[in-house]
Amino acid sequence: MAATLTETLNSLYTSTWSKRREGIVDQVFEKNKLLLLLNQKGMIKYEPTDGRRLEIPLRITNPKTSRFFTKGATFTISDFDPLTVAYDIWKNLGDQLVRYWEDDKINGGSKTQHLKMMNAKIDTMIDSLNLALETALWANDGGSTSMAYNGIQQLIPNDPTTSTSIHGINQATQTDGAGNFIWRTQTKTSSGVASIYMESDMTNIFNTCSRWGDVSVLISTQTVQELGEAEALERVRVVNNEAVQLGLDHITFKGRMWIWSPLCPSGNTYFIDRTHLGFSVDPAVNFVMGPWKPIPNQYEDVVTQIVQRGNFWMDKRQCHGVLISQT
Repeated sequence: MAATLTETLNSLYTSTWSKRREGIVDQVFEKNKLLLLLNQKGMIKYEPTDGRRLEIPLRITNPKTSRFFTKGATFTISDFDPLTVAYDIWKNLGDQLVRYWEDDKINGGSKTQHLKMMNAKIDTMIDSLNLALETALWANDGGSTSMAYNGIQQLIPNDPTTSTSIHGINQATQTDGAGNFIWRTQTKTSSGVASIYMESDMTNIFNTCSRWGDVSVLISTQTVQELGEAEALERVRVVNNEAVQLGLDHITFKGRMWIWSPLCPSGNTYFIDRTHLGFSVDPAVNFVMGPWKPIPNQYEDVVTQIVQRGNFWMDKRQCHGVLISQT
């Protein structure tokens, strides 16, 4: 029995998506500047979602089990601190492709016309997914009560002393054995106008974050980054070789690349250690196409969804920070 037009087009769309998918996944990660930079550090992790929760091995305490020894010396057997793993939940991002029977009939005599319309729909949907991912990345959202991925404003908040749980750990109360708060990011409020205080403020929070890790990228709004370019000393203008190789428009601060994002919160500059911020994605559900389904009460109109399963996370928070209220 010959296939119907709908069945033929279902197969054509599915096979076209299958051929384009690998390149599209790469484009999604490359178009988002922070995801591109995380990928350079191997911090986009492909993990199957075998369990209900996303497991995050932490890097926040020193087990202090190392020691010097001589011949015949013994080691005291002690395990790592039990606070070595945190958990979060997997989140799902998706969009849809709709095909109307009337459009299929109008273009029914030309495979070329169908392919043009098909690729236009796919490209539009990818733009939508990119925007949704970028928006989620910069949102003050996430956690177990939200459907969205964890956002930068949640992971690096303006006020890290509030009673908020990140990956199930309360940032306001979690301490080590010595009473030090080990689950808070750094924050600093600008001391005043950029022409006078920007460099000293940035140096202060940069150094504070660097006590706990290695800040490798700064991200601001366009306005703040342009203030930095206008007010900074000449050494801040030196190019960063990694940013040049990735084709990122940037300036530098203490040799670290400084870029901007249109969705970064107004007046903020984020100081990020890329070895302790990551994005996990299920390789089996990484922008995959579901089955074509009839739309109820419509004559042979069909729809499919493209979905991704993942989440943003941190395994150490003290090495990240934000400078707020810059003008």
